Amino acid sequence: MTLLVGATGHSWRSWLEGYNGRVCVADPHLGDFGYPGRVGELVDGKIVEWRFVGSLEGTRNPLGLILGCLDLVRGWEEGVILGPEGRDSPASRQMLISLAQAMGVERIVMPEGCGFAGWGWPVGPEEVAVSTDFPVIVKDAQRRARWLSLLEDSGLHEVVLADVRVMGARLGSGRRVDLGCGLAEVGGGVLHWVTREEVGEDRIAGLVNEFHVGRVNLVDPRSYHGTVCSFAHEDGRDFAMGVVKRFDEGRGVVEILSPAVVPAPVRILKVGSLRVDSQGREIGEHAPWAV
Repeated sequence: MTLLVGATGHSWRSWLEGYNGRVCVADPHLGDFGYPGRVGELVDGKIVEWRFVGSLEGTRNPLGLILGCLDLVRGWEEGVILGPEGRDSPASRQMLISLAQAMGVERIVMPEGCGFAGWGWPVGPEEVAVSTDFPVIVKDAQRRARWLSLLEDSGLHEVVLADVRVMGARLGSGRRVDLGCGLAEVGGGVLHWVTREEVGEDRIAGLVNEFHVGRVNLVDPRSYHGTVCSFAHEDGRDFAMGVVKRFDEGRGVVEILSPAVVPAPVRILKVGSLRVDSQGREIGEHAPWAV
């Protein structure tokens, strides 16, 4: 197995044109082969099997990225892992080295002069000359076109939170409690309350004492709007990407735009951190476990 390490301003496009083996795209930032925010197996220039990451940056969900890649390449005797772009940060370094270790790669290749060769890889890396990548504005436009395509091809799904497991968010991870309005859960020492109501300091202090939590996490339901998500089967296999259109906290229902056939057999709702608006523009990411 070979790992191609990405670097800003460089592209493996030309290198891959001469390669006829199996390819796992492990860079959720790419819009070259389909929707961003996921890792996938590339066949004839298209993603045919994929796993949800929910962010453009693998460091925001390294576990999802690495486990997704492991699942995709299970049974491969050889192949290429098209890795995410390296960054001059501890999180990026740890993610890429962990990816190389988990995949058991026998060869690591990176662009000349990228500065990552001394990171302590499990296999001595090779530095090679690669082609120049497209400008950032072109790549941004490409991803926006992918999101617009998803939105235009989508139907409206109503997902009842009580009927599914939620992963990737604080919502759905606790014990439901009745606070009279909105949707509230207690878990992990936190009272997570999705509500449109104004909540005063006295009420918050009372809730901390009543439920024996360290803090109260107040979230406006509109914060979920535009959040990228995925529908998955009971075994965790993703089958459709989606974008949250509206969260009806009173009914505990999430309205989601997705290309999946309505009604979709959703058993697990995977919630990402990336948000996009109705025009396909990326509008930032949620802080970890904020929603």
